[in-house]
Amino acid sequence: MLRFTAPLALLAVAVPAQTAVNITSSCTPNVVYGFNAGAIPALNTGSGGSSNLRWNGLAGQDQLFANWWYYRVAGDTREFSFSRAATSGIQNPLAPIVVSPKGDTATIEWVNLDGKGLNARLITRVYSTATAAAPTGGVASECMEISNTTTAPIVLNLFHYADFDVCGTAGTDTAVFVGPPQQIGISDAACAVRCFHLGCGWTNYLTAPFGAASAQSLCINAVIDNLANVGLPFGPGDWTNGYQWRDITIPPGGRPVRFYTGLSCDRQIPCCDPATIESYCVGKAGTNGIPRWGDNPMYVCGQTELKVLNCLPGASPILLIGVPPGVCAPVPPFGTLAVNPILAIINMAPATGAGVSALCLSIPWDPSFCGAMLNLQAFVPDAGAAGFPLAHTDGCKFTIGSL
Repeated sequence: MLRFTAPLALLAVAVPAQTAVNITSSCTPNVVYGFNAGAIPALNTGSGGSSNLRWNGLAGQDQLFANWWYYRVAGDTREFSFSRAATSGIQNPLAPIVVSPKGDTATIEWVNLDGKGLNARLITRVYSTATAAAPTGGVASECMEISNTTTAPIVLNLFHYADFDVCGTAGTDTAVFVGPPQQIGISDAACAVRCFHLGCGWTNYLTAPFGAASAQSLCINAVIDNLANVGLPFGPGDWTNGYQWRDITIPPGGRPVRFYTGLSCDRQIPCCDPATIESYCVGKAGTNGIPRWGDNPMYVCGQTELKVLNCLPGASPILLIGVPPGVCAPVPPFGTLAVNPILAIINMAPATGAGVSALCLSIPWDPSFCGAMLNLQAFVPDAGAAGFPLAHTDGCKFTIGSL
């Protein structure tokens, strides 16, 4: 589905392409998000953003054509793309898309973005919403973190653009607002797939056919543009949409301000709550040191691959699940109990030779779970632990979300 205007085609030929990068959902690996070659614009005046989203494995039908971010700060005379230009501040420019060890998350960072005193980090994570009754479906969640390293506030306009081609074809999509939370549902009469584009906290949007009137085109022209809050209901046509966070003040001091979007197929995204993890209490060391948690956010209607690292190989961790407050209670000689009250006790799989035990945990599709919190702690049988042959993790507080 290559759709270049003539100037963009010439740019694509002139700039060496990047290597394509995929990230895949854990537990059920049906969701694949792909950064195509050249996904990050070569210049901060270029469009870029070529990407794929498949909800049925790598060989499945691609529903997404493009997805990218653009910005303008006070004093700029136009919008710019987050790019890989030599002056952009992109980190590790030869391989800027850094994939997590689990393979479900990719991170791209900019330091002193285009010399404007802003640091930025784009985190893209995929998770499966597949169930036994509905074996496809999933979400690509994006978080753009912006921080201000100067001593004065910076006023930012931030833009996110997406171009779905539902059923793998352009030109016959229809779209309407659905919710809550408000998001755009995109369909094509040729197949049963429905995709969703969610932006959280935006002030302006623009849905328009691919081409000169699209949000992406406005973000790469040479003048200032604000999205006009028009375009829905849409179609049938070649659907695109942009969200704008208008005139947002980024305070000095380096504390990140976060902007969230979601791209989903076959599952409406139930909330704008971010999925977060927070450690508390102190773990107890065993043969391989203190057992610790992997990076395992919990998503509403999503599958979470819980991982405990640094286990004694062959040992089966005992997982405690509870709810706040989760007070740290010393229990000699076992260690410290971080989960109280306890709702459930689960035996995890034996740890691998690398000391990793994993468990897939599914959260039901129920918006009431958005923002709910669970406390987890794992105890690992280990003769090398002091006092009593159990090592344990610290406590881990999970806030359940969708992004």
